[in-house]
Amino acid sequence: MKTQNLKVMLTKDTDRVKRHRTHGKNRQGWLNADVPSFWVSEVFPQSNSVYFLSKRISYDSLDRRNELCKTIGGYLVELDSRDEQNFVAKFVTTISYSYIFTGGNDIRREGHFVQYNSKKPMPALKWVGPNPDNWRNEDCVEIKMSGLNDISCDYSGQHVCELRV
Repeated sequence: MKTQNLKVMLTKDTDRVKRHRTHGKNRQGWLNADVPSFWVSEVFPQSNSVYFLSKRISYDSLDRRNELCKTIGGYLVELDSRDEQNFVAKFVTTISYSYIFTGGNDIRREGHFVQYNSKKPMPALKWVGPNPDNWRNEDCVEIKMSGLNDISCDYSGQHVCELRV
């Protein structure tokens, strides 16, 4: 699908989500027919991004998760600010209770978290409790409403894709 067509589709879907929320319906019931493997967020105005939460819970590697994001023209979410973290956390945690992977990881160097796609260092964001703690070699980052948590990359879970529109 061409990027321009996807942008048009996302604009229409974003409007549909806003109408859906206005009518007080549960977002879980709303499904995007054009991207059936994902739930779609509203546009986050500060980064002009839309976020996709995978519907499928899997044991996929970060490589595979990023490849799935590429099929819709995106990449594993790169949290660049606390505002973006809060926006994405609110979106995903109202839909899912499983582990939700972001693109953050410290696979190459312990304690040095970078974004999977851009390889940029992750900014200082809100973590849960004493995390990151590398308990049992946790090299990936999951997002929760209460903050980020380092998690084993081998766990099953969902993932969040980001697409700039």
